[in-house]
Amino acid sequence: MENFAANVHIRASWNNLVDLPSALSSLLYNANISPQEVIVELELQSRQKCYVGWSGMNSTAPKSVGIDPIFAQSLKLAEKQAVQLHVKLRNYKATLIFLEPENALDWELVELHAAYMESKFIEQTRCIAVGQVLVVYPTKSSSVRLQVTDIGSPAHQYALIDPYAEISIAPKVRQMKKAAAASEKSVKSGRSSAEDTSHGPAVLKRGISIPHPFFGPELTLSCSGFDLLVNRSEFVHVFLRHDYVSVSVLTGPQTKQNKAPADANGANSKYSSEKSKESPVLLTETKLVVARLRNCPNALPNNVGLGERLAIALGVGNKLGYKVVIRQAPRHLSKRPSTYVVHPYVTQTKSTKQLSLNSVPAKEEQTALAKKLSLYLFNDAKMHLSPISNYLRIPIIPDILPQGGLLTIKKRPERNLWIKPLDVDPAKLPKVEVEADLMRSASFIQDTQLQPKLETAYETGTVVAEIVEQISLLKNAGVMLHGPAGCGKTLVLKWAAKKCCDQLGYFVNFISCERLMNENQEALSATISKWFSDAVWHEPSLLVLDNLDKMLCGETENGDSRMANQISEIFVSQLERVSAQANTKVSLLITGISKESFNKQLILSHMVDNYVHLRAPDKKSRAIIIEQYTLHHLGCKLGFDVMDLVQETKGYFPNDLKVLCERMYFQSIHLQQDGKSVVLPKSAFEKAHLGYTPSNLRGVKLLKAGASWKDIGGLTEAKRILLETLEWPTKYAPIFASCPLRLRSGILLYGYPGCGKTLLASAIAAQCGLNFISIKGPEILNKYIGASEQSVRDLFDRAQSAKPCILFFDEFDSIAPKRGHDSTGVTDRVVNQMLTQMDGAEGLDGVYVLAATSRPDLIDSALLRPGRLDKSVICDMPDLDDRFSILQCVCEKMDLEPKVDLNEIAAMTRGFSGADMQCLCYNAYLKAVHDKLSLQEQEAMNEAKDTTAAREFFHITADKLTKLRPAEQAVLRKQVEKIFEGVDTSLSDKDPKKTASPVVLVSQDHFLASLKETKPSISASETNKLRRIYSEFVTGRSGNMPDGSASNDIGGRTTLM
Repeated sequence: MENFAANVHIRASWNNLVDLPSALSSLLYNANISPQEVIVELELQSRQKCYVGWSGMNSTAPKSVGIDPIFAQSLKLAEKQAVQLHVKLRNYKATLIFLEPENALDWELVELHAAYMESKFIEQTRCIAVGQVLVVYPTKSSSVRLQVTDIGSPAHQYALIDPYAEISIAPKVRQMKKAAAASEKSVKSGRSSAEDTSHGPAVLKRGISIPHPFFGPELTLSCSGFDLLVNRSEFVHVFLRHDYVSVSVLTGPQTKQNKAPADANGANSKYSSEKSKESPVLLTETKLVVARLRNCPNALPNNVGLGERLAIALGVGNKLGYKVVIRQAPRHLSKRPSTYVVHPYVTQTKSTKQLSLNSVPAKEEQTALAKKLSLYLFNDAKMHLSPISNYLRIPIIPDILPQGGLLTIKKRPERNLWIKPLDVDPAKLPKVEVEADLMRSASFIQDTQLQPKLETAYETGTVVAEIVEQISLLKNAGVMLHGPAGCGKTLVLKWAAKKCCDQLGYFVNFISCERLMNENQEALSATISKWFSDAVWHEPSLLVLDNLDKMLCGETENGDSRMANQISEIFVSQLERVSAQANTKVSLLITGISKESFNKQLILSHMVDNYVHLRAPDKKSRAIIIEQYTLHHLGCKLGFDVMDLVQETKGYFPNDLKVLCERMYFQSIHLQQDGKSVVLPKSAFEKAHLGYTPSNLRGVKLLKAGASWKDIGGLTEAKRILLETLEWPTKYAPIFASCPLRLRSGILLYGYPGCGKTLLASAIAAQCGLNFISIKGPEILNKYIGASEQSVRDLFDRAQSAKPCILFFDEFDSIAPKRGHDSTGVTDRVVNQMLTQMDGAEGLDGVYVLAATSRPDLIDSALLRPGRLDKSVICDMPDLDDRFSILQCVCEKMDLEPKVDLNEIAAMTRGFSGADMQCLCYNAYLKAVHDKLSLQEQEAMNEAKDTTAAREFFHITADKLTKLRPAEQAVLRKQVEKIFEGVDTSLSDKDPKKTASPVVLVSQDHFLASLKETKPSISASETNKLRRIYSEFVTGRSGNMPDGSASNDIGGRTTLM
């Protein structure tokens, strides 16, 4: 298959393969020839031959061959160039290939993308030829040119690449540039040309730009010029004999270079355009700035301080952690120059009307600007007292150079020239000329915006100091700050980062991970790599990641966690790689909701070994936060005792207190007529607090107590113990705070069914002002392994977020029975989890556990030991006094007849429980209602009999009315009046305002009748049985643990093993 004429068509394909004309492709496919077996020979008109592979695709035109533009350039092919195509089959396959980069840049790209090129080489190239250039594309924006030197067979000039071929690429190292020769136009008076100081001794240090809190205000004021603060003891002796050094900054791996546009040098002006033809000079800022050495013995080890102007000239203003190269300063210019030239910076081109500088107004404006610059630079700023380098970047001068500029020495193009500090006569200031503007990007211009002031953090000094201490002590510290939303994690994070930067000189990179949640894996991987590259380059550094659990989230039960696992693996691998490097000091500070919200790969990596938990502020801290915030932020004071507000804000986080104070402030403005609130009244707090839910209670299901403390009769001893446990620590907090013993936080209520255990637990929450969470057994137990334990953990987390809170377990014997009697092991795991939660290492702070049961003997004995359920309180059957008290509480809402004797009823209800007594009263009330309804019905029937003969209407015709006599008409008139009177009476009876509500009176007979129908819900035998159980539970328990043997008792339980 030879001599196919075609024209070259350029198209982007990023490979070394060509698209053949459709006619030739059809022949190859009909012959069942695979594209991997084809070599295409391109013969030019000059008889030059090139060998390429076939992509397997057809070209766009019938007689054209498609080829990549970069590959075509390497083969010296042009668009629409005529070539002859020759298809070569049964070709030699090369197994050993030798390549050589065209230049050092190609070799650097090969080293950088070696792994990618190895995997994609065979996809981009199928054919090679000796002496021919091969193009490899590591990315779509870069290419590498490789010269084929050998294909392993002298007998062949071209070959296919074997899939298992060994490819060797010879290195080509970049050659060092020779030092520039001295200028022939050097003046004998001592002026020297630009000297290359790269071969002299150099010192690499870490730079900190002034102003910085570490150097203090005095050094900041005295070192605002071109000064370098160093600890001379760290420098070699060669620098001790010099007062001036040359300073440059090494660019980091992620540093963006701000270069001037190609036409930016004098692009807006015709001024000096003819001069530039004679000696074109590239107006760019010098990278070597001469500075004065100043000793600072208190400088951080291996760190130097750069004066404010020096840092701006090198492009590192208000930064720290960059690498500074310090060398000997070149020979200075002995003769003081007479004229300096300033090129102002601009970020956008001027309009056409402003381009000409030859006009009279423009020249006058230029002359005035030059005078202002001369006066400011050499009179106000005292720039002559510091060394001045040629091509020096000038900082922003308000109202003169709003975006800065470039300072050069007139008629001296040498870049390394500098002038020693000289005394200048105020009457004879150096001359300054203003020439063409220089175009620079907006990012290049000096940033003059001040950093926003951090919000004041109250009562967080201890936490911040703890974090800073941990970071300062460890080389690669990992600190996790966790707590619920609104507890102040971000603010604490910012203050800790500021302390590390100001006191320790750390480079801080603060990142909010919430904005990266929706990024794809490739973008996140590149971002994470950039984080750690920056941190290593600027070390010692601190990487601060706020809300990292949003990006490295934990596994969910029903969600897809593959993305989170992959990102977590990338993050942990990068962190481990950095930590493994010797003498690398990179610390990590992260925040999240909890430790469980992070991916387990991060926790198991042990890269984070310090955990700080932010809890809700205590009473003292809340008082300080409220007083300080209202005084300093709102400019007002409280008009009532702050402790009243503190008492109502238990469990509030700092952000909740801030929002509440702002609501109080606006409520006070609304209440006052003048609109100015200086004192916040208590009424404003009551209205602001009404309906406000703190952040920790949002989404938490809390039960409202349906009974009050006065609604419970009897149970005197149980009430007393509950008040001692729950109300006293809150009411007398200072006394209990000084108690060295652990306060009890768990109570077991046991007793006969219907004796008020559940009612008592609900009422105590309302009495003590605590949140109340009620738990039933089915809410916890789950057939899946681990689900029940997770439910228990979630319950205690809910209670901890809603603290102070009562966690009430009803029918506790069904949730936590004795271990070893459950064939599935579900309740055993629940008991183990509850033991850990109730008496774990963290303990319960502000969470009280109440459990109610009628069979305490079935509960696991480990839960009844001190530290868990500390106290067991019996709710016994009510005696005579208790029954009388219960009757009084229940009948308080009823209307009783004066003759009702509750003492008699109480004496007749022996063996009744509290629920039975309540049922007795309700039945008596229902009987009274029935009697009332029967009486009203009888009265209605009697009235109906009396009015059966009464007429409500009758028909009158005109004929009948004319025949009536006057006496008969009078009788008819009276009948009509009676009808209207009846209608008015019925309407008035239907008026709800005039209808009195009927009163139901309960008599003694009603109670006696109810007593005959109501029987005790607990039989005598059941009561005796429970009494024996309770007696053995109190007095008959021993400390012996079960030995695991099966029970031989009748009705006993046997464990299935």
